[in-house]
Amino acid sequence: MPEQDSPAVILVDYRVIDGWHVFTSAQVKGLYVAHPDQRLAYDAVGPTIEKLLAENESVQVAVKPAVPFTAFLDRLRQHAEMVEIMPGIPQPFMVTAAR
Repeated sequence: MPEQDSPAVILVDYRVIDGWHVFTSAQVKGLYVAHPDQRLAYDAVGPTIEKLLAENESVQVAVKPAVPFTAFLDRLRQHAEMVEIMPGIPQPFMVTAAR
């Protein structure tokens, strides 16, 4: 059986700024996804990373969220009382890049 490469992981910060759901990453130059609809912003992260990596690094990859949107929402709801994980404060969001 051929050996498969392990997916890479890109950490993406999530915060809310003036009602906009914003995703950025220090690992991906130029990543800034913002939308007033949380789901649309979340769903745009993977395709935006793919495009930025293709244009900036000449790397062709498939990028998907490490967790589905519903799990992302559950995590936010479960930790709403913890200041360090509240929307409005950066938190890690993992995206796996398959080669």
